[in-house]
Amino acid sequence: MSRRSNRTPVEGSSAGRNEAFELEEQNDRQLEGLSAKVSALHSVSINIHDEVDVQNRLLDGSADTFNRFGTMFDRTRHQLNHTLATANKKFLCYLTLVLAFGVFGLYYFGKTLLSRLFGSHEIPEA
Repeated sequence: MSRRSNRTPVEGSSAGRNEAFELEEQNDRQLEGLSAKVSALHSVSINIHDEVDVQNRLLDGSADTFNRFGTMFDRTRHQLNHTLATANKKFLCYLTLVLAFGVFGLYYFGKTLLSRLFGSHEIPEA
């Protein structure tokens, strides 16, 4: 920005009109620059708003998923407690054996499958 002098331009003089015209052009250029910056800030704020909406929808979906999981877990726990309370000892013994063999079977199957896919040298031992 150029410095203004303390003198006022004389009305009707050529120098005064040129100085006023120059100042007006300077103001116009600065207004255009300011307008461009305001437009950029406006688009950034719109993008931030859109991103916040997307994140809020994602969080709402996650909360719904966790609520459904909690409900299913509570129902399963209630059914297991009911089964344990009403079942006889022989049934519980068979259920425990089936679960134990199931866990070890899955472990063996997973380890065998991984060793075939990646080779035995890449699987870390536990």
